[in-house]
Amino acid sequence: MGMTTAAGAAIVRPANAYWDMHTTKLTSLLCLLLTAHAAQARVKLVALPDRARVVVSLANVEATLLEEERILTLQKGVNQVDFSWRGVTIDPASIQIRMLDQPDQVQLLNTSYPPNENALIWAISAPAARAERMRISYLLQGISREAVYRAVAEPDEKSLALRNYLRVRNGSGEDLDNAEIGVGYGKDFKRTLQHQEVLELLSERVDQLPIRKILTWDAAQLPWDPEYEKNTIGVPLSYVIKNDKASKLGVHTLLPGKVRIFIKTKEAAEGDNPPGEGVAFTGEDWGQLTPVDREMKLYIGQSRDVKVTQRKTTDERVNLRRNNGNAVVMWDVNEVYKTEIENFKTTAVTLVIVEHFPGYWKMIESTHKFERKDAFTIEYTLELPAKSNGEKKTVLNFNVRRLNVQGNEPSSY
Repeated sequence: MGMTTAAGAAIVRPANAYWDMHTTKLTSLLCLLLTAHAAQARVKLVALPDRARVVVSLANVEATLLEEERILTLQKGVNQVDFSWRGVTIDPASIQIRMLDQPDQVQLLNTSYPPNENALIWAISAPAARAERMRISYLLQGISREAVYRAVAEPDEKSLALRNYLRVRNGSGEDLDNAEIGVGYGKDFKRTLQHQEVLELLSERVDQLPIRKILTWDAAQLPWDPEYEKNTIGVPLSYVIKNDKASKLGVHTLLPGKVRIFIKTKEAAEGDNPPGEGVAFTGEDWGQLTPVDREMKLYIGQSRDVKVTQRKTTDERVNLRRNNGNAVVMWDVNEVYKTEIENFKTTAVTLVIVEHFPGYWKMIESTHKFERKDAFTIEYTLELPAKSNGEKKTVLNFNVRRLNVQGNEPSSY
């Protein structure tokens, strides 16, 4: 490429020499096409002005959309803009240019791609010599982001304060000065993000977020008869938050990320400076991707105050089908389950019973209402009264019929 001497003449240098003298990773060059001699294309060069604005969009986890605005001095006629890059990974097919000041007069005529170069050339027509603000957008690899949450529950565990932090790592090879960083929701941030730098930004804060405290007993993961286990069996305990407007959320999908969970242990004394509450670390969990109107479950430990015992009381063949030789070749299976739940706590608790039925099935009878989560999973949500153990225990019975529809259906999907 080239540089301008004191007299204003252009000195042309080979591409390798240009890169040796240039330290910027991402470089754009303006090349003026001499209308009198087409052979002088990409010869007269001027240094490209600094970025007037940089916008970084982190809404897509696969690639970062970067938009930069620069003010270029154009000559009357056809100008060449040479956009080159080195040391960074850009998707060439994503590069676009747009005129901002006079898009109806300053027009892009065509785009060409020099062979064996990380570059492209725009031919831009200007009706007169002028300065034009242009916007270049492209997908830049190497900038990653992850969500990190901090949840502090109130002492009564009816609500919590949620802080959503965005951790941004710049491994792209490019320094982004005074960049406007957007995450797809909430307010944008204006920060300088250098290469190899990590920023942690508070993107969202919600106080008094309603929560539910539930126990979850999954028939596929926990033992059915804890009395025969050598170790004491606990039932997983979780906080449940709902991503909806009633909970002061519901604006966007909650991204997956690590959640550190705390609980307040005491109220601040009057006159404390600064004011605050004592908190105790409860644990941490991985928050799943939670769309709007869906629930996020945060594991906080185990409870040994609730005991669940489940047994299959009936397992019999029904609806027998025979072949022409009167031999039984197909049948359905009738199963009856009995689940006994005891709550030893002095307060009422919510327990979710999760049952799995792979294959084809239908519910014949159930003592409690259930909700279908998918084709092979149902959930019972039970409110257990305080001290409901012994003769006061809760008993759940259900009768499910496993259907042999084709005779060779898979046992799971």
